[in-house]
Amino acid sequence: MREQILELLRTDPEFREEVRRLILTEDLLALPSKVDQLVEAVRELTAVQRQQAEQIRALAEAQRRTEERVEALAEAQRRTEERLEALVEAQRRTEEGLQELRNQVSALVIAQQRMEEALQWLINWQRGEMGRREGERYEREVIQRAPVIFKGGHGGPPEEPSVQKRLTALLSREQMDRLFNDKEEDPFLADLIWWKGEKVAVVEISLQVDGYDVVRARRRAGTLREAGVEAIAMVVGREWANPGAYDAALHHKVEWLIGAEMSDGFKKFREA
Repeated sequence: MREQILELLRTDPEFREEVRRLILTEDLLALPSKVDQLVEAVRELTAVQRQQAEQIRALAEAQRRTEERVEALAEAQRRTEERLEALVEAQRRTEEGLQELRNQVSALVIAQQRMEEALQWLINWQRGEMGRREGERYEREVIQRAPVIFKGGHGGPPEEPSVQKRLTALLSREQMDRLFNDKEEDPFLADLIWWKGEKVAVVEISLQVDGYDVVRARRRAGTLREAGVEAIAMVVGREWANPGAYDAALHHKVEWLIGAEMSDGFKKFREA
């Protein structure tokens, strides 16, 4: 009997299926189907997990590339900042150099100005010195040629003892006291005192005769006239310093010899 049942199980599918239904429960019979469903679900889950893993790997790769780009950007930013710092430093050094250059140029300009001022002062001094020396030579020449200029007579500069002695004899003590504080009226400071008979010329000598020369001659001659002397104010020079000097000579009745020209009063004194 046992052998027959086993033979039927091996050879008769319907018998085998009927035995399985009798032996196995519905849940056990449905188990293969459920296992297949589970395998399929696992397969699908595995596929999903594989896709998710691939997506994660893609995201990780994207993240890596993003991080690399960020690092590259950060490096570029760092290099840019370093270049900017270098440019700022170069700009600062350039500005310092320009400021130093401006300072040097300013110092050179100031030095140039001072040099020009010193040179101008030297030129003016040299001109003044040359003018003073030329004026002194001209004054000496006029004094030396006084006998020719005035056609005779005698006298000289007030520093000559004979002239000082004669002037001292002419002036009173009161006049001497007044002249102590008034150089403009002091005949002892005239350039030349020249006598012809009773007349005396009080002469101021200058290369360029100006109004100041005219006034001095008038005032110094006036001092001698106060002493009762027939004194004549005169100026002698190569030229008038300005038209006003000539007008002043006419106004103050000061006689003159300018170059080769002379006033009528100067001519009369020569002929005296």
